[in-house]
Amino acid sequence: MRSSRLRMLLYPAVFGLAALLATGFARAEVYTWKDEKGVVHMSDRKVEDPGKNVTEMTGVQGVPASAGRKEKVQAMLANARNDGRYIELQILVTEYKRSHTYSMIDYFVCVDMSLDMANILKTRNFNTKVVAGNPKVDTAGLSPDKAMATYNHAWVVVELQPGVNVALETTGGFVVDDKVPNFEYYYQGLVFNTPRQAKDTDILIRSAQETCGKAKGLINDWNRSYAGRRLDRGGLEVKGMVEAKVAECNTAGRLYEDLIKTQYRKLY
Repeated sequence: MRSSRLRMLLYPAVFGLAALLATGFARAEVYTWKDEKGVVHMSDRKVEDPGKNVTEMTGVQGVPASAGRKEKVQAMLANARNDGRYIELQILVTEYKRSHTYSMIDYFVCVDMSLDMANILKTRNFNTKVVAGNPKVDTAGLSPDKAMATYNHAWVVVELQPGVNVALETTGGFVVDDKVPNFEYYYQGLVFNTPRQAKDTDILIRSAQETCGKAKGLINDWNRSYAGRRLDRGGLEVKGMVEAKVAECNTAGRLYEDLIKTQYRKLY
């Protein structure tokens, strides 16, 4: 019996999400700009003609928001600004940025900083959530696997009142107001109500990444060593090992997709 090259389908979402929580989110730079009233804002993206026509110049461009959606988030933020604790949030997130260093070398990245900031705010009796998503891409209408492939960042969302949420850019050190490009995208994504949920997701992604990496390596080894050759007992055993590892990879991918479906939320 001749063996053929293996062309097994590995779960696609796993590789798209390999860097989500397991290895941290994308490096961020912080830019400052003034609006038409002279108020200084901070963003991890450059803006063109700040204060007049705020548009992104870098990164993936998000699709236009659905009708009325920006207005809903703007109304929510207006209610948030009327809350006395809004100023406290601005002070806390600015101070956190001033006293902490975003370090890719030490793997103290945005997910770690967001979990840390959420803990600080919880100690001050704020109702906090950590959100994973992409503030440059509207993932609301994407299928889970396509949405997962875009996630590259994490931040904190504070619920000041039922239905009134405020996003905090922990790595940038600012409150996300309606002057920030694509501000409404900060109110959708994977919502972790507790650090445990975020850590469990991290473990799941690490496991899926490792399992699928091994499956891919085994397939490559098989194709180099066994493809086109007559299989003996040992070859059949190796083939069984490859198929078992691929099955583990696909199971891990489906578990993660199920998690996405249950944790993806809009916070407006």
